[in-house]
Parts: sequence; structure tokens; C-alpha cells
Amino acid sequence: MTDRRPATAAVQAGRPARLAGEPVVTPVHREVIYEFESAAQFAEIMADSRRGYLYSRIRNPNTDELAAAVAELEGAEDAHCFASGMAAVTAALDLLAPPGTRVVAARQLYGQTYSLLRARGDTALVDVADAEGFERALDGAGLLYLESEANPHLAVPDLPRLAGLARAAGARVVVDNTIPTPLGCTPLAHGADLVLHSATKFLNGHADALAGVVAGPAELVRPIAERSLDTGSTLSPDVAWLVRRGMKTLHLRVERCAANAAALAEFLAGHPQVAGVRYPGLAADPYHAVARRVLRGFGGLATFEVRGGRAAGERVMDRCRVALRATSLGGVETTISHPASTSHRQLTAQELAAAGISEGFLRLSVGVEDVHDLIADFQQALE
Repeated sequence: MTDRRPATAAVQAGRPARLAGEPVVTPVHREVIYEFESAAQFAEIMADSRRGYLYSRIRNPNTDELAAAVAELEGAEDAHCFASGMAAVTAALDLLAPPGTRVVAARQLYGQTYSLLRARGDTALVDVADAEGFERALDGAGLLYLESEANPHLAVPDLPRLAGLARAAGARVVVDNTIPTPLGCTPLAHGADLVLHSATKFLNGHADALAGVVAGPAELVRPIAERSLDTGSTLSPDVAWLVRRGMKTLHLRVERCAANAAALAEFLAGHPQVAGVRYPGLAADPYHAVARRVLRGFGGLATFEVRGGRAAGERVMDRCRVALRATSLGGVETTISHPASTSHRQLTAQELAAAGISEGFLRLSVGVEDVHDLIADFQQALE
């Protein structure tokens, strides 16, 4: 019993006592503000002279947990979470390629990233297999931007070689590691300065959370985190909790997705209606040798080109019964998409051709379904 009046009790009554026992799963911390034991402690945390929680735009237990998990998997000193993968991309570019910095990037990139870099006007785009072209382009550049496995081309850059060329030219290196995940590649070990993820994809794995993460040395992650206070690109605790939960099965999902993708790629490679298949696990794939050196496993994405162009490709998509016609990638469901009209719609016809994306080109994000059902689905879709 207290002598508090009803209005005060309505606001402050019922706070649970601290009892023995800690939750195995971190709860969702939806609070935005935190209280302190004293004015001195309040001032200390506000000044950031001691680590603590003050305001969720700055720091939150759920985003801290997710960042720590990604940092450990990537072999990074630190990490910071963002509200989306593109927010992570933009933050990395803001830090390492401010206005006036010339950027060199692989021509094979996710469409939105390609569009962002093209709009800068100071980006040199080079075919991912052209090491000599990168060496020439890096002269005077400040940043090299790569994807460890390109979306959707599935080109695999020779990360150690290209990072070495960037180092020799005095340029920093940023690698988007979304498709291989840290289980399939750790770019920092190959010479990257920063690694980033659209955590929406494989890290989350369930198509129910939008998030991004940047990882690397604390001296680079710290200013990125400080800048995010200005941009407001904060990841919500609910979404951080979902991504962290998804990561607990990452190793199981990636193993199954890769096994299914390999089997499906083998099937498609032998089908008469398929003009070509791209999957770095196939011995005939032009990036197979590089992938064996740079990647651990070959991932859950495969692409193929249907004979007959866009109309034939759309017919295959429309006939699929198991694969879902949907965007994004890395989920437990198998999805099929037409990059030229979806993820890479920003590219001109010439840019699509240069990136190896034809009108009949389809991307598969292979899920964890029964592989026999997947093969049967594409067998009937290609009839």
C-alpha cells in the first residue's frame, strides 16, 4: 500500500520487482527512454563517457544484440544496425566516399545500388572479372565497392586480388556480403574495410523484417553510428528482435537452400528450354574457380535464361506452382523474379546487357522446400 493518489498510481504502479532468473531469449525492448539512479548517472550516460541506454535512436538492447551477433560472425570489431540495407549502403558511402571522392565499383550490382552509384557522376563501373580494368580505374580513386556475390548475376569477385589493388592505390574497400552471408564469406578477412548486409534477406530469412547492418573496425563503425543519429535511420527493436531470431537458424537454412539450389541448377542446366544457367557451384560456371577460393559453399541463388526471351520467361513464371512470384531473396520460400523489370528496372537496355541481364533472364532465390517438389515444379513450368 502507498499513499499515492489514483492518477499517479495509474501511471507508475505495478512495476515488477527484479527476481531471480533471466530470460533465455532477450525480450523486445520497446521503450524509447530510460531512467537513471541519479542526476550524475544521467549526465554520465548523456555524455557517453560510460556505455548505457538513454534513448533508443542512439542505442537499444535489441539492436546491440543483433549488431554483436553480426560482428562476431563477420570477424569484425564492431557493427551498427540500420532500418534497411540501402540505409547501410548509404551510410558506408557517406563515410568512405564523401563528395569529391571517386568510386570504382563492379558493374554487376543490385539495381538500387547501381543506380545510387551511377547518380554520383564520379563512379567508374568495371566488369567484375576485369582485374586489369580495376587496376586502371583505381588510380586516384578513394573507394572500391563490390558485392561478394553479385545480385542477380552471381558473379564472384576475386576479393583478395581486388582488395590488394585497392590498397596499392590508397583506396578503401566496401563489400556487400548479403548473398553469401558470413557463413559463406568473410570479406574483412580478404581485405575489405567495411562489410554490409541487407539483413532483410538471409540473416532474417523469413521475409518479415526490413533491416541493414554495417560491420568493421570500431574506428569506422563509430562515426557511422554517430552519423545515423542525424539521419534517423534507426532500426526498431521489434525488427532487430525478428532478425536476431532468424539468425539462430541461419546455418541450417543456408545449408538447405544451397543444397536445393545446386540440385535445381543441375536440373535446369540439362533442360532443352534453358539457354543458360548461372550458379557458381556448377563446374562450367565462369566464376566457379574464384568461388571455390573466396566462398565457403555456393549459396542459395541461381539464375537461368529461358529460350524465347521475356515472353517465354514470363510464361515459366506464370506456370510455377511452388515457386512464388515475388521480389527480395533469402527467405525460406523459393521465389522467382524477372530482374530486368523488377530489381534492376532502373538500368537502361545497354546497362542491362553490360551486366549480363537479358530479357529472358530469371532469378531464383531457392528456399528450404523439398527439392523433389522444386524440380517437379520447374519441369512442368518449362513444358
